[in-house]
Amino acid sequence: MSPDPVVLAAGGESLCLLPERAVLWERRRTLIVADIHFGKSALLREHGLAVPAGSDAHDRERLSRLMHATAASRLIVLGDFLHGALAADHGDASAIGAWCAAQPGTEIVVVAGNHDRGGGAAFRTVLTWMDEDLVDGGLRFTHDADRTGSLAADLFTLSGHLHPVARLGGLKGRALRVPVFWRRRGGLVLPSFGVFTGGMLVQAEAGDELFAAGPEQVLRLR
Repeated sequence: MSPDPVVLAAGGESLCLLPERAVLWERRRTLIVADIHFGKSALLREHGLAVPAGSDAHDRERLSRLMHATAASRLIVLGDFLHGALAADHGDASAIGAWCAAQPGTEIVVVAGNHDRGGGAAFRTVLTWMDEDLVDGGLRFTHDADRTGSLAADLFTLSGHLHPVARLGGLKGRALRVPVFWRRRGGLVLPSFGVFTGGMLVQAEAGDELFAAGPEQVLRLR
């Protein structure tokens, strides 16, 4: 966790932004991530693309360490838990299910995203699968806030889907793209948690705030 955590006041709550591309809602012992895209490498290989395996196991280990470090009793995934539907007997589905079952002290809640369509059946016995937004206290949890219109609602909305990144200037004009938390009117868009995901350059507007998820701490960019 960050030595100097960035804490946002939102919806009457305090939300801590973590360099691991996650949010900790400490009062509710809740860890929040978005866009893991489990199964992506396997699905791409099945379509003939030469991509390496191992990203799923890496992301599961990252999540396990983070859940332990934060003592979270609940994990909320803001959609795209999966990259695509997996049959119940698929090797990746079995590994994901076993990992979920190995978290007995933590409730896992998936607010389904567009990539999750048709994928919940294999996991409903080991986690809570929601096809609608989740509301808890003064916060709303969704996948794509623009599509659902959640940003126009009266609750502060945490969402994913966009995989926001920002460009930082580098040496000799080279730019470095970094994952960012994007606070905009009415909500916060989380960076993608999965390591095997792309990113969308943020088009920040006046009043928006960007926070870069660095290797060891979260830094405010604007």
